[in-house]
Amino acid sequence: MSEPVLSLHNICKSFGGIRAVRDVSFEVEKGEVLGLIGPNGSGKSTLFNCVLGQLKPDYGEVYVNGQSVTGMRAASLNKLGVGRTFQQLSVFPQMTVLDNIILAGQEHKGTMATRLFGPPDAGLTQAADQMIEFFRLEHLRDEMAGALSYGQQKLVDAAMAFMAGPSLVLLDEPAGGVNLTMLSNLKERLTTYNRTHNTTFVVIEHNMEFVMSLCTRIIVLAEGEIIAEGNPDEIRSNQKVIDAYLGG
Repeated sequence: MSEPVLSLHNICKSFGGIRAVRDVSFEVEKGEVLGLIGPNGSGKSTLFNCVLGQLKPDYGEVYVNGQSVTGMRAASLNKLGVGRTFQQLSVFPQMTVLDNIILAGQEHKGTMATRLFGPPDAGLTQAADQMIEFFRLEHLRDEMAGALSYGQQKLVDAAMAFMAGPSLVLLDEPAGGVNLTMLSNLKERLTTYNRTHNTTFVVIEHNMEFVMSLCTRIIVLAEGEIIAEGNPDEIRSNQKVIDAYLGG
């Protein structure tokens, strides 16, 4: 059996006397779409940040393709094939959609010398145009990102995350603030990318309809601990999950 793309072993993180994440362990296989859900304050974002190196766990280890990456910063994780989208958008509003996507790819291509003396786009315009086409943003290619709707900016943010061809992408509330039409397009694009590239996704999301239709397996956190794990139908009918969301 192949090595899991992502493994978390006994992750713990506290802030003062508050234990935000308590002994969380799970694995994510290649090509899997895993949802991570839970009520507000359940530890989802803290756990994500421990994976992405923005926080260092008090205890436990994070592995990507069998390599320990605990505490490794985002730039180093990117070089190992880990991408992410942000709950707070990371687009540059005074740059065009094309330039945003080129910029996202530049840090993964070439050396400092080639960036200084090579072409301004680092030879990435064609790849960026392919990503723009995939996310159906052609009509917005030369628009300033700041002039786009929030949902359109979410699609640009996703295109930026996939620009380097990651093997693992962590998506932080991709459905948040997106209208139903744009949301349907985003889900279809993510599903297609997963199917055609066998890319692994881990998704934090509050939109239950979105996560249940996108993910093949779901882990539920409450008070920093895993309380349930299973496919969408199993999670829908799990009494512990129902109690956690309805307040017991």
